[in-house]
Amino acid sequence: MSAQFFEQLKAVCQHNKKTTCYIGVFFILVFFGDTLLPFIGHCLHLLLEVIESALEHFLEAAFGFSARQAQVTLFYSFCILMGYSTWYVGRKAYFAALQGYEIVLAFYRSPRVKAWIKAILMFGALGTTVYIFS
Repeated sequence: MSAQFFEQLKAVCQHNKKTTCYIGVFFILVFFGDTLLPFIGHCLHLLLEVIESALEHFLEAAFGFSARQAQVTLFYSFCILMGYSTWYVGRKAYFAALQGYEIVLAFYRSPRVKAWIKAILMFGALGTTVYIFS
């Protein structure tokens, strides 16, 4: 019995590798998120510092900027880059939320779901009324 289950699980995992990776990443973040996320943050910060230092040296050597001028130029460049990235991600998130809202709205407008919602609301109202007057 368990051999069949594992064979079927293996077939599903090989068929849907992307979904399996997402599920694996989710469980890793749930179980090890308290130590993994700060480590990832430190690694990204180090990477950003290395890139920033290399760009500062490039600006100083190629254009004759002083160290202060290179730092200010990179600071405002990174501010513009972060502003654009925030706008881009926010726009994508808005359209994804709008699409999800339309899917949920279409689901709740179906006649079968409307009947269930009416029944739940009737029993909820009845239960509330009985609770208030008892």
